Amino acid sequence: MTLDVLFPVINIISPRKFSADANMNELITLLSAEKESSEALSPFLHRLHLLSFAQSNPGNAEELLSAHLPKEDGLLPLLDFADWPRVHYAASGEVQTAESEEYFREMTSAANLLRSALIDAERAKGTPALYILDKLLNLNSALPDRYKKMANIPYA
Repeated sequence: MTLDVLFPVINIISPRKFSADANMNELITLLSAEKESSEALSPFLHRLHLLSFAQSNPGNAEELLSAHLPKEDGLLPLLDFADWPRVHYAASGEVQTAESEEYFREMTSAANLLRSALIDAERAKGTPALYILDKLLNLNSALPDRYKKMANIPYA
């Protein structure tokens, strides 16, 4: 869910009204107080923390955005070597195989093409880094769960 949608939805369901320019820390505090839903909200809160950091300073937004830019050496999966010689993906516990490595490479390549296209298109429109980052996090959230676990993408 992008920031353009988040605040209107929150305003529909919450007695406390938030503006698009609201301090996200207030929203994080409100949602963090929900103890019954804390596990379900955890990935969403992680994403809000990233956006809050980005919102606090335009330089932070650019820094986070460049951390999400596709790199030539690629993204590496988060691996667990505790059961050596069997290697597992840390978040999912899935055993690393030739098939899973190929899946990870193909998904990373496809995701990087989408990320680059999104960033280039938004920069061409003059979109602020915070909103590009928001759209990029939204794109990452839409990736298949298997890949997100392999790539350690914890936010929803």
